[in-house]
Amino acid sequence: MARLVVRRLLLAVPTLFVVATFSFLLMQLVPGDPALMILGQNATQSQIADLHTQLGLDQPPMEQYVSWLGSAITGDLGTSIITGRSVVSSLSLALPPTMSLAILATVVSLLLGVTFGMLGAVKGGWTDRAIQQVAGVGLAIPNFWVAYILILVFALTFQLFPATGYVPINQDPVGWLKSLVLPVASIAIANTCQILLQTRASVLDVQSRDFIRTLQATGIRRGAVLTKHVLRNAAIPVAVATGISFIGVFSGVVVIEAIFNTPGLGNLLLTGVQGADFPVVQGTIVVFAILVILTNLAVDLATGWLDPRVRLS
Repeated sequence: MARLVVRRLLLAVPTLFVVATFSFLLMQLVPGDPALMILGQNATQSQIADLHTQLGLDQPPMEQYVSWLGSAITGDLGTSIITGRSVVSSLSLALPPTMSLAILATVVSLLLGVTFGMLGAVKGGWTDRAIQQVAGVGLAIPNFWVAYILILVFALTFQLFPATGYVPINQDPVGWLKSLVLPVASIAIANTCQILLQTRASVLDVQSRDFIRTLQATGIRRGAVLTKHVLRNAAIPVAVATGISFIGVFSGVVVIEAIFNTPGLGNLLLTGVQGADFPVVQGTIVVFAILVILTNLAVDLATGWLDPRVRLS
């Protein structure tokens, strides 16, 4: 298992380098002058030139890249052009809301997806057909549309949960949970359906194998066969689907955090793009890449624990 971890971490180094390079190149193509955004439209050319020098924007792009990359390796992602705050400080404030949202959405999706996926595979008949139909509808509905419907019903009509904002868990655990109910539900619906369909397919596949029929023929209780043998053997594809769902949260978090005004990484990235705040955007993209790499590592460890063949591959 240790060899697997080392191998994956070594592969992460070139991946991060490629992500950092492409993020820098893409930001160079973004229209807009950060100095002009800071100083306003009435700024003189002399003021803009002075601020370019102060921010290091007067240097050639390659020199800017080498300087930024050298600092990033030491953990210094630069300073926000707009706020003047260090990027690491901004990321440390934005990371907890996003991780709270991603972890809660994944846990809810995993519990519901595995439960209803197994129910459909085991029961069959109209129960299975109904679950598949609901899952198909859940996958087809955009999460931003779900978010607006949830706000309309549960925040504005019944006033059960706040429509926007985020409460840190160390200030008010109940308020923290209430502030995340609607954004988590907006993301979890599609992720639940994805895990549900994968669980159903995996359970049906394992149930059709000869060793399961042999176990059932020996008189072992069906519940024991399902929990000890079927679910364990079906868990590897489900673990992979769960990892994909967790990573998928990061792709949709920009929209969801903007809708619910959650001060997470998605909102930070959106603000940075709108303000042409290059260091913030580059730092946020690197953090997203690190989270994806760590998630893939966690999935590899989970599959390695479930299947010894993965550890030896």
